[in-house]
Amino acid sequence: MKLRKITAMGLAAVMTAGMLTGCGGGESKDSAAKNESGDEIVNLKWVLIGSGMPDNYDTWIKNVNDYVGEKIGVNVDIEVIPWGDWDKRRNIIISTNEPYDIIFGTGNNYLADIKLGAYVDITEMIDEQMPEFKELMPEKYWDAVKVDDRIYGIPSYKDSSISNYAIWDKELVEKYDIDYQNLTNLEDLTPVFEELKAGENDYPVYVKNDGIYSIFDPYDQIGGGTQIMGVRYDDAEGKVCFTLEEPEIVSALETIHEWYEKGIINPDAATLSEARVYNMWRIAQGWESAGKTSWGPQMGKEVVVQKLGDTILSNETVRGGMNMISANSKYPEKCLEFLNLVNMDTKLRDMFYYGEEGVNFEYVDVDGKQMVHKINEEWPMAGYTQGTFFTVTPVETDTEGQWDEIKALNEAAVPSVMLGFNLDTTEIDTQLANCREIWLRYRSEVMTGVQDPKEIIPKIKEELMNAGFQDVLDAAQAQVDEFLASK
Repeated sequence: MKLRKITAMGLAAVMTAGMLTGCGGGESKDSAAKNESGDEIVNLKWVLIGSGMPDNYDTWIKNVNDYVGEKIGVNVDIEVIPWGDWDKRRNIIISTNEPYDIIFGTGNNYLADIKLGAYVDITEMIDEQMPEFKELMPEKYWDAVKVDDRIYGIPSYKDSSISNYAIWDKELVEKYDIDYQNLTNLEDLTPVFEELKAGENDYPVYVKNDGIYSIFDPYDQIGGGTQIMGVRYDDAEGKVCFTLEEPEIVSALETIHEWYEKGIINPDAATLSEARVYNMWRIAQGWESAGKTSWGPQMGKEVVVQKLGDTILSNETVRGGMNMISANSKYPEKCLEFLNLVNMDTKLRDMFYYGEEGVNFEYVDVDGKQMVHKINEEWPMAGYTQGTFFTVTPVETDTEGQWDEIKALNEAAVPSVMLGFNLDTTEIDTQLANCREIWLRYRSEVMTGVQDPKEIIPKIKEELMNAGFQDVLDAAQAQVDEFLASK
């Protein structure tokens, strides 16, 4: 799913981990440190998103660097940007060429950053530097990150198709006898939420400023980087549409507005950069057993879940978690070697996914299998930002094999008709940027139900058209038609 200053690396941590201030292009003379094998250690900076820096960062990073330094001659300095600060901080890093080596990103900025020349073209390096990971991830997932047949990002191969689930507090489901398995449309939830609000004196739908954004998931954004334009994933005709006028989106927004008016949604939703931990109900991307392994433990409750709609594979679902290498990095090969290790070495993967052994987690034996017991839920890094899920040691409660479940979802995913398509925005950059800005200005109040969609959508459309949105739609449609005709 935090608004505080980013914690700076303390000098003691830097010295202890053998890391230096220079990265992404400038190291000090002391950077010639060597590991026990005599290999020179290079220092990399990795920028990630999460809930801020870990309280035990110093001891954790020392363990990481001791291990990675011996393995491949790398030390790494991590900056974990809080969720609410991410967009602003990330944009500053990219636009000012602030030194870094590896940065997390999504499809929202991928194409634009490539056009800026922000990232290294890694196409020719992958076979040599990441052979194990190259083999792990199916070819169609590599296809989803290609731009002009070139690769600039390493996907976090995980739940790289999208499956949405409604998550319910199990205690409330039983208390109110909620038939949650048959409540798969937003419109059907209203009477249940009214009952919950009256009985629990709380907001059944507690969201932050992006609201219930999953309503847009059936629409492939085709590289436009905005929710308001897309092609429905199963539309063989490939109609590029203004999503805010699509009947299913309008209906969903009207329901959300009704919830806001009835006090079902928290009244400060439009101004929140993050939601609270506990939710009576929410929608999240994931897999069924995440209810036991992640969603429930995170909010300290037992939950039940219900799948909503198809599992979809698109450029956006694969690009929902990637890591790119700075064009200014002195060590692109080492960056890839490091990312290969993060993805394929279970010990290191667990360090990033779970935290510090003995502090955040410990290994336990379950019927002869090594599994993980979480000592606490305090580890602030987001596992999906780092690498694959399929080399992570399962938690002890994972009796149903969640990684196998995710693989099965990936294999059964329905590919978007636009898989592999990248919108060329050269002729519409200005119009598209202006349209994105208009939507961002209205988005929070639309998505959290503050505004009546019947009144606000025509106003948004008028502003969009004045900003050249029709040019964007026409250009996109022409490219989509050409793409589909070539298949």
